[in-house]
Order: sequence, then C-alpha cells, then structure tokens
Amino acid sequence: MKKLILLVCFLLVSSFGYSQILEENFSYADGALLSDNGWVAFSGAGNVPLVVTSPGLTYTDYAGSGIGLATTVINGSGSREDDYKSFTSTQTSGSIYTSMMVNVTAGSLTDDYFAAYLPSTSTTLFNGRLYCKDDGAGNISFGISKTTAGSGGIVYGPATFTTGVTYVLVLKYTFNVGSTTDDVITLYAFDGAIPATEPVTAYAGPVGGTATDLADLDRFALRQTSGTLNIIVDGINTQTTWNNSVLPVELASFTSTVSNRDVTLNWSTASELNNSGFEIERSANNVWTKVGNVAGNGTSSTVNNYSFTDRNLATGSYSYRLKQVDFNGNFEYFNLNNEINIGTPSTYALSQNYPNPFNPTTTINFDLPTDGNVSLKLYDMSGKEVATLVNEVRSAGYYSVNFNASQLTSGVYFYTISADNFTATRKMLLVK
Repeated sequence: MKKLILLVCFLLVSSFGYSQILEENFSYADGALLSDNGWVAFSGAGNVPLVVTSPGLTYTDYAGSGIGLATTVINGSGSREDDYKSFTSTQTSGSIYTSMMVNVTAGSLTDDYFAAYLPSTSTTLFNGRLYCKDDGAGNISFGISKTTAGSGGIVYGPATFTTGVTYVLVLKYTFNVGSTTDDVITLYAFDGAIPATEPVTAYAGPVGGTATDLADLDRFALRQTSGTLNIIVDGINTQTTWNNSVLPVELASFTSTVSNRDVTLNWSTASELNNSGFEIERSANNVWTKVGNVAGNGTSSTVNNYSFTDRNLATGSYSYRLKQVDFNGNFEYFNLNNEINIGTPSTYALSQNYPNPFNPTTTINFDLPTDGNVSLKLYDMSGKEVATLVNEVRSAGYYSVNFNASQLTSGVYFYTISADNFTATRKMLLVK
C-alpha cells in the first residue's frame, strides 16, 4: 500500500493561513495557447507563442506530478512570446518560493534565462531570473541572477544534471526590508527526495546585487529567447513558505465499474486526518470538470469506504480523479489508473425524462445500438406536435437531450422516438 502525500512547496499552511498564491498544472487541451488560459502574453506577442504541450511531467512525491500536461519554452530565431501569470495576492515582504518540474530537451552554451518574477507595475523588470546552461560536454547546470547579469552576476550551481531527465527546482525570492538593494535570490535543485525543511545549503546562491529592489512581486513569467535552450516546464506552484505539510489521507484503493452508461467509482482510505471530503472530477479531452462531492470522515484511523456514481454518460472515453480537500482548504489529487470507455448499447431504449415533473427544463436519454435516422418529437394531449427535439442521422451510442419547455403551458405531454423499426412513447408533466 502506497501512501500518497504532498511534499515541499505545494499547498502549504503556515501559521498565517493558506500560503499558495499561484498554481499551474496546464490542465488544458494539447496545443492550447497559455494566453487563452489565465496567462498574459506581454512581450513578443503575436509571434511564436507559448502553448500547452504533451505529455506532462512526473516526479515521485511531487504534488503536481501527472496532473494535466506541460508547456515547453522553445528558444530559437525570430521574435518569441513571453507570458506571465499573476499571483492571487501581491507580495511585499517575507519570502516567495516557486517550485516546478523541468526537463531540458536541448541545452544552450549561452546564459539563457527562461523564468523570472515580475512586479505589479512593469513587464520589463525581470527579477529572480532562472537560467539553464550546457557546459559543452552535455552537462546541465541551473543558475540565478537578481536582475541583469551585470548587477550581482549570474551564479550557477554544479553541472550535475543531464538532458531528458525531470528535476524539481525551487526559486526563492527574499524581501529584506530596510535597504533598497539587499533583496536576495536563492535556488534549490533536486533529483531525488525533497526535504521536509528548507536546506541550509542552496544549490545556487543566495545572490544579491546592486540593483534597486522592487516594491513588490506580483507575477511569475516564462520567457523565450533567441538561443538554443528548449525546456519543458510543469507543475508550477508559488508559496509564501517552505513546509512539507502533508495532507495525510492514505488511499488504500480506487477502482471503477461500468454499467451501461453509468460509472461507479469506489475508493477506501486506510486513515484520515482533517479530511473534509472529496470532489470528483471527470475529464474528456484533457478538460477536467467537477461532477460531484462526497463528504469525508474528518480524522479516522479505521478503514472508510466511499462510492460515487456518475450517471447517463454519452458514448466516449473518460478519465477520473479525486480531489481530496482538508478543512484548511489544502488539497491533493488521486488519479484513477484506468480510462473509462462507454460503449454502445445492445438494444434500443427510451428513458423516462428527469426530473419529472419539471419546470422548465428536463433531460431525455435514449439508446441506439446501430447507426441510423432518429426522430424524437413532443406532443400535447390532443396529439398535436409541439416540438422536434431530434431529427437526424446519429451513430450508435448513448445520448442525452436537454429540453427547455419555457414556451409551453403547464400540462401533460408525450415524447416519441422513432429509429429503424423501434418506436416508444413516454409521458412527462410540466408544472409551472
């Protein structure tokens, strides 16, 4: 049994409350523009954009591992787009930690920085710049500078990393109130377990500089240049504290069963601490949608069993995950290992609409075992046709039709389906 936990720099709780101010797992469609999904294109816009790329990155015990896809900072000739994403709150004191998974696919012999912090008032004052460099022998190192290379210089850690391998970086910015030039940047880099507490010795830094400190930090930016560096970035998360505060829900099992067009999810926990409950999320085409909630058992040292049924799905393929939320608002994801496939029915069927009685909307389900023309029509008590809901050729599968009867008067109506040699009629009641 594997205990699934969250480690450093993810969804943390300090004595002052929830510390997360940015999260990005790129849970969007492959090829989608970042600028269409919460990011702002601010430099080189309209040229080579930043887009969602597949697959996403994975890293043992990192909370963003295996969630959504990724993005790839691709450098090269021509003007290239830079994007930023804003924090949920502007920071003016303390320390900020941004963690991310990175995988370098092509190194650079020049000093190329691919990420940095920005203040609320400027898109040119890159602070806490994060670099990647190839030493010419295929060895990769990461580096930092406070602002420009001339203000404090670029400081690299050892060239102990290689291309094609996923690592975790933690970029730290520390405000030092009382001076205008003493804010510092620190970088931590990991290829194994991430420690529970902030290491005494950093991979690179801390780095200061003579540049005037920024009044605040408000954004995290990804930057593309004209060099040769290509780097996959995933699981970006910004916190105001370093703490591997674990969300201690031990998931013992997570399974699924399919009955016609219904999917039942079953899971059990071996132990729970401060567990508010689970949100059930379903994905089709890498777009996640919340479909239900199940309450947790708070704190428990005994086995607890849970179940949720997602009903009346259309024919297609689906993925599921649980979002476990504790009473502090922290959360973690548990993914169902297998994909769910809703196939085609073996017989024709017309289901009773739901809800029924209704006002003014209701849903009608029907099943088609073969391709063919389908007609679904609505009649009043006199037999007069009042609406055509479906009249077209459809492939075999499970279908749902949402009907809005706001233009009809209260009363009893009948809906009839005709497909191939199959005909069926059911009654519905509209009550206004």
